[in-house]
Amino acid sequence: EEGGRARRWPPPCCKMRTAVLWVALLSTAAPSACFNVPGGMLGLQKASSIAAPRSLKGHTGPAMLLGRPVRQEPRTLVKMAPPPPANWEEWADKDPAYLATTGAPRYASNDWLFNILTFFGSPIFWRVFSNLVANFVFATAVWLLYAYWFPPLAAFCAGLTTVPHALTGGAIGLLLVFRTNAAYDRFWEARKLWGALVNTVRDCARMAHVHLTGKERDHFLACLGSFPAVLLQHLQKLEPVYRPTLYSKTQLAAVTGALGESDMNLLWKARSRPFALIKMMTAILRTNAINVDAISKRYGGGPKGEGLSSYQAHVIQAAQINERQVADQTLTEFCNQMGAMERIVKSIVPTSYSRHTSRMLSIWTLTLPFVLVHTLQVFMIPVVTIICWMLTVIEEVGHVIEDPFNIHMMIAGSGQEDELRIEASLGVLRGDVFERIPANDESLFENGGNFLTDKEYDTYKFHDDWVKTAT
Repeated sequence: EEGGRARRWPPPCCKMRTAVLWVALLSTAAPSACFNVPGGMLGLQKASSIAAPRSLKGHTGPAMLLGRPVRQEPRTLVKMAPPPPANWEEWADKDPAYLATTGAPRYASNDWLFNILTFFGSPIFWRVFSNLVANFVFATAVWLLYAYWFPPLAAFCAGLTTVPHALTGGAIGLLLVFRTNAAYDRFWEARKLWGALVNTVRDCARMAHVHLTGKERDHFLACLGSFPAVLLQHLQKLEPVYRPTLYSKTQLAAVTGALGESDMNLLWKARSRPFALIKMMTAILRTNAINVDAISKRYGGGPKGEGLSSYQAHVIQAAQINERQVADQTLTEFCNQMGAMERIVKSIVPTSYSRHTSRMLSIWTLTLPFVLVHTLQVFMIPVVTIICWMLTVIEEVGHVIEDPFNIHMMIAGSGQEDELRIEASLGVLRGDVFERIPANDESLFENGGNFLTDKEYDTYKFHDDWVKTAT
């Protein structure tokens, strides 16, 4: 006894440990007899052989009960014969819908002669023309003063050196490079954003063709096919030559026949037309999500889900939730891309940076005649003019591409207004949105499927045809 109480031996904890050890030994020796349950203890033996990976000597690793490995049962593979292969030689003789993706026109080294012959047709040249004229006139005046009108200037210029301009020329070059690179970053970001928009539009069209039906499907496709054109118009400014109207001809072609009067009524009242289209598409998705009869019919059920088992109803519910989440995420991507494009249009390269570059470049070019006139004499005038053209054009290129969605404002009438190939993609996107493939109803291929219809079509029939020919 200790403290008036008798000590128990062995303690209860030791008894519990002993019992656990005996159970482990028995289950290891005969798992099928433990508790007399078929398939081993608690019937988990066969299930474990399915879930666990194969380990050494053909036994499963972690799928064991109290240390007993279970041998995986061999499985029999059923070989399936694929459908007869397509006759590619026969198909090669037929004309496809298109031959290859149309690439953007690219500059080639052998274009040098054309570039020289069209020197005075360059829109950038005419944008810096006033600067060139000012430098040419100033250089001519310096030469006249040096040679005829003001003889003391000749003695002054003879004592000047080109060292200051040589030292500061590097700083001028860095400023121009940084300014042009900052503008090109904005230009390339705009192209990447529009490329992401193209991908999102196609992804959204893919889901709409498969998951939506009837009028909801085609109204959604109409809004989706019009969205790129409406967004581009939202980002662009009017210009009397290239964009004298609210919508360009290419943009009008992308929206014609798609939106109805009720849609246009909403867009013309909206503070942001592309954002209004995003909200309209969201509302259409909600209408489809709560249309119980349409959902039931789509999955082979009757009105209000009649004829569907409880299990089928749960599977359909999970599919609907997933589809709605993915669709909402896609529309959110539209909002993000529109905001990023608006940021490029509404923000600029810091004004102080541009002004300092312009002032420094002007001082450098206006003082250049004084240090070259004594050495080059009258030839100083064309040399200074050419150097001025080379430097000011580099600066102007940065100004032109700084707002990539409004390049037409800088070089209107040049034929290069769509430098990013954005407007050229509007018609392609509309065709991609309205194309009814993978539906294989021949009536849907008319005009490339570029029309609205409330006709019900099966987007899975092509797969059913493949399965029927497989044995």
